[in-house]
Amino acid sequence: MNSKLLKIALTFLLYIFYVANFNVQAQVGDPALEKKDSYKESSVYEIVLDSKTIGREFEGVGALSAGASSRLLYDYPEPQRSDILDYLFKPNFGANLQHLKVEIGGDVNSTDGSEPSHAITRDEFENPRPEYFFRGYEWWLMKEAKKRNPDIILEGLQWGAPWWIGNGTFFSKDNAEFISSWIKGMKKFHNLDIDFIGILNERSLDNEYIKLLREILDKNDLEKVKIDAGDLWEPPIKWKIAEDMMNDKALRKSVDVINAHTTAMISFYTPPSANQLNVPLWDGEAHAGGGDWYAAAEHARFNRAYVYGKITKIISWSLITSYHDFLVCSNSGPMKANTPWSGYYEVQPPIWIIAHTNQFAKLGWHYIDSACNGWSRSRELFIEGFSAVALKAEKTDDYTIIIETMDAKETKKVRIKVSDDLSKKKLKVWRSVFNSEEFNQLDDVEIINGECEIAILPNSIYSLTTTTGQSKGLSNNAIPKFKDFPFPYKTNFDDNKVGDSAKFFSDQHGTFEVVKNPSETGNCLKQLVPVQGIQWREYDFPETIIGDLEWTDYSVSVEAMIPDTGTVKVGGRRNDFYESSQGYSIHFNHEGQWKLYDDKNLLSSGSCIFLTGKWHLIKMTFKGNKIEVCLDGKNIVIVNSVSNKNGIVFLGTGWNTAYFDNLKIEVEN
Repeated sequence: MNSKLLKIALTFLLYIFYVANFNVQAQVGDPALEKKDSYKESSVYEIVLDSKTIGREFEGVGALSAGASSRLLYDYPEPQRSDILDYLFKPNFGANLQHLKVEIGGDVNSTDGSEPSHAITRDEFENPRPEYFFRGYEWWLMKEAKKRNPDIILEGLQWGAPWWIGNGTFFSKDNAEFISSWIKGMKKFHNLDIDFIGILNERSLDNEYIKLLREILDKNDLEKVKIDAGDLWEPPIKWKIAEDMMNDKALRKSVDVINAHTTAMISFYTPPSANQLNVPLWDGEAHAGGGDWYAAAEHARFNRAYVYGKITKIISWSLITSYHDFLVCSNSGPMKANTPWSGYYEVQPPIWIIAHTNQFAKLGWHYIDSACNGWSRSRELFIEGFSAVALKAEKTDDYTIIIETMDAKETKKVRIKVSDDLSKKKLKVWRSVFNSEEFNQLDDVEIINGECEIAILPNSIYSLTTTTGQSKGLSNNAIPKFKDFPFPYKTNFDDNKVGDSAKFFSDQHGTFEVVKNPSETGNCLKQLVPVQGIQWREYDFPETIIGDLEWTDYSVSVEAMIPDTGTVKVGGRRNDFYESSQGYSIHFNHEGQWKLYDDKNLLSSGSCIFLTGKWHLIKMTFKGNKIEVCLDGKNIVIVNSVSNKNGIVFLGTGWNTAYFDNLKIEVEN
């Protein structure tokens, strides 16, 4: 199975392998093992803030919107949608995210769905229209983030690419031009300046392409856009770009930042080559695993990234769990908002753990290396481990100290020593405690003769600062109660904006877009992609889904039209997105051939009258073990099957354009 879930499992196994071979890593310069073990029972741990030991620049904690992970957020009603965005991006309110990395759509499945591209065909690329750059929701998300925090950093990265790119070759001039056009379109139509551009998520790198991309960007007057190269997750090649840059001056000149994914899984290890390059080192996709307290603890452990690996930025996937629970990665974000039909959302503990860093340190601050330490009996597994980092303000004598004890077993006494040229103001203290306390402000701590002491609870994170303005944001609007997906349900797409994805639908492969009905008044839904794209995750055909996994007996009817050649598909009782289950589906092609499937097993087939350029009403009924299909009001097949007893509805096509309208999902009498 080619999915994030599989990757996490494999990464964990690799992590165990690395632990077993940690001494080998030490021989090649693992900074984690070069530190002396200062763990002693009942000792006082000193954190010394010496402003003469200024280290690397702090670059913030950010998040990644990709793999269709933010899809359902766009459909939320107001004011809930704005409240959710505030918790994510508004300074000194919630997570205060400082970096937003987004997928550049490629019309292919990229984990929990597909995201549309701004140039589905070469003709669209060569003859662009404004509406092409309004597809999807990443542009909207970036605008909302910038509206709340003008200083937030924006980045784009590809998972796949449209079919016409390089005649199927991802690393090509076509693709470099495609990326340049996306960056320019974000500026022209949305006034968004893209700060960084990546290469390809978790597949491979091509050094010649990276140099070509730099050349194409420069030719398009995009010199200010920096290249962030890497985005690999498998040891030992995840940092290979660093070695390549050491041996290739042109590559070194082209790349501004290097990153690897899931560095926390192997102790934030960074190789000597990465540190010798003197370029920023990032975790381009950290996995904390959702919105519960265990995920919150993992976010807190990210505090160790600079201590052990000189990593100055953490970008977490995903930005928000705003996709269906039954998809491949069921829970990945620091908060949850995946029922826009109800307006319900959850502000979960990781939001406040992220706030412990982002509300207390700004972009441009610098680490104070003397105060950045990790203590542990067993650094390999962080048993009884905890860490501290300190950061100094850019133009003042203010500073912040962040201490986490997520693997400590007892209260720690910490003595803080502050050099003469740093502020001696009282320290504001904020604390979160695992499973019991979220982002609470405690009594101030006074600095006396340049020192203070504080007792730090285990399984906690503390932020101590000379700055002010932090807050635990609280919306003025009540969160509506959770509701299941509405049933029965119907739509004619007229309440959707032309150019949008259909409300409450989630494209899994290909791109489905609301368009003007070509033969009647009102709107309808159109599948736009004519050829399989350059895939990231293998997927068979264009598909968009809607509904509730618990649905059992119901009927689904929809009008469908094939304009010239191809296939349309209607399905129900789909309940597995990890493997190949497609529930029950009926396929009609332009020649009048139909096939009824149970997953990928053919149940029945035949012929009918299915005229191209004409609307046809397709209806599937599920009642117990009986599946019935009607076309234009006439029964064409009835079968009995026990394979799929429940599941959602989907619409699909072959690699052809097709239209859908007047969808109804009803109780079957």
